[in-house]
Amino acid sequence: MKRDTGAKSHNEIVSLDAFLTVEQWTAMADTKPRYELIAGRLVQKMTTNTAHARAAGRFFRACDEWADTNGWIFLTEGTGIRIDEHNGYVPDVIGFPPDAVPDPKANYNERPSIVVEVLSKSTSKKDRTDKLRDYAKAGVPLYVIINTATRTVQVYRLQGDTYGAPAVLQENDTWQSDELSGLRVELARLWI
Repeated sequence: MKRDTGAKSHNEIVSLDAFLTVEQWTAMADTKPRYELIAGRLVQKMTTNTAHARAAGRFFRACDEWADTNGWIFLTEGTGIRIDEHNGYVPDVIGFPPDAVPDPKANYNERPSIVVEVLSKSTSKKDRTDKLRDYAKAGVPLYVIINTATRTVQVYRLQGDTYGAPAVLQENDTWQSDELSGLRVELARLWI
């Protein structure tokens, strides 16, 4: 497959010679680097910095420990989400309630109950616009955006087919979700 090495930014490589479906995207070999499918084209996800990795890992850890006694399943980056026929993302963390356990053999999922994205310099705009719109379109009830630069967390809740104004939490707050009763994420543990 040809790749455009003069990509949109120095952090993205976009395929020029193929218009893919989500099924074709997920049938690709499970190798690094990871790609998202945006408007039918492959967009390479680049490595993240230490602050990003820690925030995603610590958020996942808090959720996963809570999930052990509540029947939920949380997955880290690597599992895709199908938005529509030609769009699929690979979020930092996704979660599923007990009544929506994902197929362990699936490469992508239709609709998790929570999606978490940690902002990166190269993806911040996309996470706040395209993904905000697309996760709502896919019916994801909770979309959480972690900003390591400002040490804030925004929690969006689905209202109809769009997200309402986010709840904004500061660096030392604790997130407790009504939708995930008993889950507590101490934000101070996310930061380096």
